[in-house]
Amino acid sequence: MFAVESRLTSAVMIGAAVAAAMMAIAGCATESGTAPGEQVTAAAAPELARDDCAGVPARERRLGLLAYRDAVGGTRSLKESTHVGKAEVSHARGVAIAVRAQPGMSAPWLTRVAACHIAFASAQPPPSNGDDANDPLLVPGATVRVEEAGTTYIVSIHVPDDETAIEVARRTQMLLMSPPGSAAAEVDAR
Repeated sequence: MFAVESRLTSAVMIGAAVAAAMMAIAGCATESGTAPGEQVTAAAAPELARDDCAGVPARERRLGLLAYRDAVGGTRSLKESTHVGKAEVSHARGVAIAVRAQPGMSAPWLTRVAACHIAFASAQPPPSNGDDANDPLLVPGATVRVEEAGTTYIVSIHVPDDETAIEVARRTQMLLMSPPGSAAAEVDAR
């Protein structure tokens, strides 16, 4: 009996060690967004927003990453390379945004804020001021992945094609060109 329990305990410990190693190799990353080609129906959007936004403050719901505009440290283009014969061809596939860590911030929290913001925006009528037109998270087909990198979080907005990647880059530039706090002040005033 003792030998069976010992083997079972060893198997459980080995399984736990393998799971921990796989998590360490995968890193601390979380992802949000709809699957490629998947659309949220208008009827399902309010329920999705309610589920995704439970516990997320109103400011983060409305602004998404703009709620942390003052913490954005920079951006870079996401590229995907493919080989055609001996030639290597690079395609734009989105943008990575560096967000400096703040108290209480984590990769899962930023992922949750992004998912909530996307769901909230899809459940609301488009704003009359056109703010959605400059929001990189609201580009159709975009997925969001957040990874921890020391004292920074890398928010990657990945899209399937070059044209959409250009639109994400344009919207990200608009986000960075807006004065810090301008969108936040407008939302807080509502």
